[in-house]
Amino acid sequence: MKYKIDDEIIELIDDLFEFYKEEDWLIVKKFLVRYLKPEIRTKFSTRNQKTKKHTLNKFENIIITYCKENYNKNLKLKEEDKHYD
Repeated sequence: MKYKIDDEIIELIDDLFEFYKEEDWLIVKKFLVRYLKPEIRTKFSTRNQKTKKHTLNKFENIIITYCKENYNKNLKLKEEDKHYD
């Protein structure tokens, strides 16, 4: 499945990066999920039920790549927040 970044996501990223100077993916993700419509939110990954840690899906990787290419933001999921199978 090929994902397209919705215009709403791009607008929110523009707004966020006007003020947010760090590179923590979870902060960006939480901001996006908070302000997006439910049908877009479903594209994001959910936390592992047992560990409460995160994994990145293809859609999130596309957003991260977009941020790198357009804002020079190297967003990362911190090691302590990662879930490993």
